[in-house]
Amino acid sequence: MGASRKADRVDRAIAIGFGLLLVGCLLLVSAVSGRFALAALDADNAMRLVEIQDYLNGQNWFDVSQSRLGPEGGTAMHWSRLVDVPVLLIRAILDVFLPPEAALYWAVMIWPPMSVLLLVFALAAGARFLGGRAVLVFTCIIAATVLFRQQNFLSGSIDHHNLQMGFLAMSLAFSIDPKRRPVSLALAGAALASSLAVGVEVYPFVAVICAFHALDWAVAGRAAQKGAAAFGASLGLMSAVFFLASIAPSQYGAVYCDALSLITVCAAMLGGLGLAGVAFSLSGRSLVWRLAGLGLLALACGLLLKLQAPQCLVNPVDALPEFVRTMWLENVSEAQPLFAPRPNMLQEGPFMVGMTIVAALVSVWQIEMGVHRRAHILFLALIAVDLMMTLQQIRFYTFGHVFAILPLAAWVAGLYSAKPEGGQRGVTYVLALAVSLPLVWGAPGLILKAKPAGGAAAPIVEGACTSQDLLAALDAQPEGLVLAVADAAPDILRYTGQRALYGNYHRNVAGIDLALRIFIARPEEAAAMLQAGGINYVLACPSHAEMTLLGKAYPDGFAAQLAAGDPMPFLTPVAASERGDALYAVKR
Repeated sequence: MGASRKADRVDRAIAIGFGLLLVGCLLLVSAVSGRFALAALDADNAMRLVEIQDYLNGQNWFDVSQSRLGPEGGTAMHWSRLVDVPVLLIRAILDVFLPPEAALYWAVMIWPPMSVLLLVFALAAGARFLGGRAVLVFTCIIAATVLFRQQNFLSGSIDHHNLQMGFLAMSLAFSIDPKRRPVSLALAGAALASSLAVGVEVYPFVAVICAFHALDWAVAGRAAQKGAAAFGASLGLMSAVFFLASIAPSQYGAVYCDALSLITVCAAMLGGLGLAGVAFSLSGRSLVWRLAGLGLLALACGLLLKLQAPQCLVNPVDALPEFVRTMWLENVSEAQPLFAPRPNMLQEGPFMVGMTIVAALVSVWQIEMGVHRRAHILFLALIAVDLMMTLQQIRFYTFGHVFAILPLAAWVAGLYSAKPEGGQRGVTYVLALAVSLPLVWGAPGLILKAKPAGGAAAPIVEGACTSQDLLAALDAQPEGLVLAVADAAPDILRYTGQRALYGNYHRNVAGIDLALRIFIARPEEAAAMLQAGGINYVLACPSHAEMTLLGKAYPDGFAAQLAAGDPMPFLTPVAASERGDALYAVKR
């Protein structure tokens, strides 16, 4: 017993030390790469900061809308206020020692690297369920290469993706407890509900984990009874808690397919509590009875969705107008398919899916060999779904990397621990470790990646259209509606009192549609659309990728004329930056 406790202490020390080292590494990478500059925030993270500042300035906890984004009436954002909690808590602590603005700045900078500790905790727990210290060590090695510069954990990345990854990893890790302890599976259910509450992108993964526990109980019967009941009850009850904590009472009856809403919590409670119910009532029955119980439960959930929210059973992209899908969504880099033509596609593809495919093959082999079969069935299911999703949108590859860490670490640890008759370890585990690292799969991309014209990329500077001088000039104008590239919207909202016509937020369909139609229209047509749309200012940034793309696609369009700096009679110059960005007032 004493030796076991000592081993546990050593394992905890390894996990804690690795977590702290990884946080330090992420902070260092952030500093070296310029991430400590607020100007380095991408559009989603900058908008999340706007949301936090709105709350600090008195906006209601339940109100995450942006009243100054889009045409008249603003935009009801689909984001969860729960994601803001860590930044607000850290800011409250730092506010004791620092001025309010400095406290918020440092909260934004240190929270994302700190959030990796949730993922490290999950991986350490999963490694413990899969084997001894060797699994933990190789988990740390593989995780380090996946996470040491992962964008979602670098300073300023305060959007919800880091929490999604951490909670999903936690649900995965505690789901593979071979003893199916109720405490472990209750934690898995709570973590899954947490992931569900902060973002809907994970719905397919949630479905996989729920189906895994349901079928595991159906096959195992009494052996899985308490664990399945704990998982289901935890999932259902925690979903209800998050619903009450983040949704205004006036919105309890609203149904949204892209955010936590009535349909989400009803499905989670029916499915989760229903699983707990059938687990307690049918565990002593035959496999046929258990499958029948699950079938009825699945039918009830399906009818709930069909009757209460049939619109949520189709691809949400289909709801966007064809013009918006073509001109906007297909040009959002993270929403592109894996094999969509783009620079360095052949080099980036292996990095994105190489280790994930290896992990899938390893799990198939381990299932065949009967090694940790239950765990590898879940690994394989999640990885297979992730690969299908990555084929559609490349942003999902990061989840695949996280899902791949534990099966690959267990595989390499097994090869490391298996000594040949001579007692000497071979190099097999070294080769296995090599193909388990994303850096190896990304090496061809580093070698073959096309260099940008003019040599090395320029260091991070203030974003196009959002230099402080230009924003100050815009703020000095009478309040009005601004047409600019999508990435400029958060800074317009944050630094000025003006309204922004559009940003990269899919609920702002009307703003996206109008802005793109103006940009591609001929100048005389654009003038009429500016007047009809009530637009008061145009912020032109010729060097921005969006303006470049629209200018090339429509050389006679408004965006091309703005990029060329050609004078137009319906625009009055107000200010300009040294980089060529310019602010115009629309003549009335």
